[in-house]
Amino acid sequence: MVFDQEYAQRFIVNASLPSKPELFGIDKGMGMPDLKTSSKQSLVVGSNVVSFMAGVEAELRQAITDSSLFAQLAAAKSVNADPDPLKFFDAYFTNLAVLGWVIEEKESMELHYEGDTLDVHQAIIGVITSFLSPVAGAVEAVLAVLNGLRSMTNHAPFITLFNQQSRHDNIGRFQFTCIYSRPNQGLTASAMAFSLRADNTLTQVLFFKLQKGQASLRQRAGVLSIDAYAMKTLQSQLNAKLGAYRSAYIANVELGTL
Repeated sequence: MVFDQEYAQRFIVNASLPSKPELFGIDKGMGMPDLKTSSKQSLVVGSNVVSFMAGVEAELRQAITDSSLFAQLAAAKSVNADPDPLKFFDAYFTNLAVLGWVIEEKESMELHYEGDTLDVHQAIIGVITSFLSPVAGAVEAVLAVLNGLRSMTNHAPFITLFNQQSRHDNIGRFQFTCIYSRPNQGLTASAMAFSLRADNTLTQVLFFKLQKGQASLRQRAGVLSIDAYAMKTLQSQLNAKLGAYRSAYIANVELGTL
């Protein structure tokens, strides 16, 4: 899809979002941290963990974070109560394309397992390691986030946010997105989206053991290029649209160790 600035601006202004943010009672520590070009940073943005590699401009980090949040909120509103998480992911990626993200590669698969159980955490580590290995430093950054999610108290703001946004009755959906710059190719996002469906209500998502015949784990992965010009030109519209949502849906991640 060719980026159409006027269409994208109208889309943002006219998009229907959830009527009000879900504040969760955890305002302390929520919202955008200071964004720095020179360092790696990770944020929980709704049900998406977004990791920036060093060198991605701070101004673009803000715009990319906002575009991810907007695409999620608009997707959630459009699919409404539809329980199929893959429909949400389709709507999410469609919204990103309107905002200047270009899908270069996309694949879907179901993660099969032998024996009676599969540890979701371990299965995701395998996918992340394989998918992000071509990107220098990306595997380490995302695994540090996973370790942080595992080791931190459940009352930490970013864990509370992630759990609230990724878990819905017996269905879980969550994403990991790594943003980096490719020489001569510009900004790139490697994105992995996971959906978990179980027979019973989920009490957690990442650190869940799948029971054979009672749960399934599906994955979508893609490589997307990001139009830096589009991000900058849409920032004012995104800022106006998301002003009431940022503090409820964005949290700084405290990275764990490898």
